Amino acid sequence: MINGLNLEALGAYKTTVEQDAKNGMYNGGIKATWMGGTKVGVKTNNLTLGDETIPHDFSFTIDEPSQLLGEHSAPTPQDYMLGGLSGCMMVTFVAMCSIKGIELESVTLDIKSGLDLQGFLGINETSPVGFDTIEYAFTVKGNGTKAQYQEAANEVIKFSPNYATMANKVKMIANLKLL
Repeated sequence: MINGLNLEALGAYKTTVEQDAKNGMYNGGIKATWMGGTKVGVKTNNLTLGDETIPHDFSFTIDEPSQLLGEHSAPTPQDYMLGGLSGCMMVTFVAMCSIKGIELESVTLDIKSGLDLQGFLGINETSPVGFDTIEYAFTVKGNGTKAQYQEAANEVIKFSPNYATMANKVKMIANLKLL
């Protein structure tokens, strides 16, 4: 056990995936429900890993600031997207450091980006609708060297699923159902 991670259990799980690739298949999702105005309620679906169903009952609310007609009562969709990105990157960084035997005292990850709302508002068709740049920085304290931390940060780029999703084009499949 290092940095609160059970590397033996991770190794055992990795072995099950090596033995049967279906054990490494992760499926999950959410159901979003409009709550009026700009509020959206989100409820997570159960997860599956291979043939195992994992109860996964969480919920949260999304809102917008008043300038975008919201009540500013909850984080924005972009906050949750960047939060999900940071969580995945952080877990990957800590895991990579732990595998290297580095004991961590603290790790923070600052992520920032911006939107040109002219695109969203349809004011300027040359303005991007989404983020065009995301900047991030790890700040770390522990018994590792700068080279080891840089190697772990490079492995985040290689192994973090949410980093890969943001950095690479992902296929979006749309459906519309009428009640």
